[in-house]
Amino acid sequence: MLLEQGSDVLMIDCDEQADFWQFFARGKQPEKNKDYHRLGDSIVVWNKKRESVKDIAKPEEYNHVVLDIDTPLAHTVQVIIGSQPDLVLVPINTSQKDKALRNLPRTLSVMSDIGKNTGVNPRVVVVPLGVSGDSVKNVVNQIESENKPKNCRTAPALSNLQEKMQEAIYRDYRCIWSYEGEYLQISSYFDALLTS
Repeated sequence: MLLEQGSDVLMIDCDEQADFWQFFARGKQPEKNKDYHRLGDSIVVWNKKRESVKDIAKPEEYNHVVLDIDTPLAHTVQVIIGSQPDLVLVPINTSQKDKALRNLPRTLSVMSDIGKNTGVNPRVVVVPLGVSGDSVKNVVNQIESENKPKNCRTAPALSNLQEKMQEAIYRDYRCIWSYEGEYLQISSYFDALLTS
C-alpha cells in the first residue's frame, strides 16, 4: 500500500520463512541473511538474525520502515526496542484464533512494559482477521489499563480471507485489493489502520 502511494519504504523481513521478502521478490528465495531486493527507491531486506541493516540501508533515509516479525515475544521485544516503530499491528488470525486470544493479554502487557521501561510507545492496533471483533474486544477490555500500551485499540473485524490471501500472496504475488469485486475495499481498511 505504501509502495503504491509512491513512498520510499525500507521493508525488513525478520521471519525465518522469508514470506514477506519472497512476496516482493516474486517467489525468489533469499540466499543469505541480509540479502536484499530493490523495488525502485524502496528495498526489502531478509534479516532473520535481526542484525543492524545500516550497512545496506539507512532507516532515516526512508519515508517508512516496515517490519515483519515472527511471533516469539522475545523477537517482538528485540525488534520494537531496536527499531522504535510508530505503529505495531497485532493480527489475530482465524487459523490460530484460540492461541492468539489466549496470548493477547501477555503480548499487550509486554508492550506496555516496553513503554514504561524505555519510553518507546508505538500505536498498537489489534487486528481481527476472520475472527469476531467482539471476541477480540472482550479480551482487550478485560485487560487492566496499566497492562495495555498507552495507545491501544482494536480494529474493526475483517472477514475471513485466508484462502484468497494464500492465493494472492503465494501464487500470484499480488495484494489482495488488486482483485476485482469485494476485495477492492480492503485497501481502504488497511489504509485506515496506518493512518488512524
